[in-house]
Amino acid sequence: MSTIEDPVQWVAAQQLEPVRRRMLHALALRAAAQPPGALRDQLIDKLKQRASRAPQVRPKPNYPALANPLAELLALLPQDANQELRQLRIHQSTWRQLRVAQSLAELQAPVTGHLGPLNGQALATRMLQQIQRLAPDYLLRLLTQMDAIAALDQVQAAGEPERPARATKKKAAERRR
Repeated sequence: MSTIEDPVQWVAAQQLEPVRRRMLHALALRAAAQPPGALRDQLIDKLKQRASRAPQVRPKPNYPALANPLAELLALLPQDANQELRQLRIHQSTWRQLRVAQSLAELQAPVTGHLGPLNGQALATRMLQQIQRLAPDYLLRLLTQMDAIAALDQVQAAGEPERPARATKKKAAERRR
């Protein structure tokens, strides 16, 4: 039979750092919930072993002080570059608005013939017009993401070699024979 009657009180009486105390407290709660017997004795023995271990002190890694890469980059720029960057930020919103207006003008080009109310181009145009009315900033982000996806698609298509066209009719004719 173990010498500890109340494991929770025993852990509370120990002088331990908070993290170890919390871990041992969880083990003590588990041991206290068990009826007297072999399992409870094993848990209490494990509790004593863990409490008697010396705390492991890990040395802190000595990282060299990292320089700020942005500060290094700004130091390389000429003094008047900050003025140019400020002007760029000022006109950036104007360029965004022009980009959205250009995209919507391209979408609003007349559709040849009447293709019906469920035409994909007509639906996309109406959707983008409503987004522009309700949330113009969201439309800007959406168009930016669509442009990025289109650019990635072009890069991927340029990197892939062309596949020869499959001769489906020829193979189908061979199968019939």
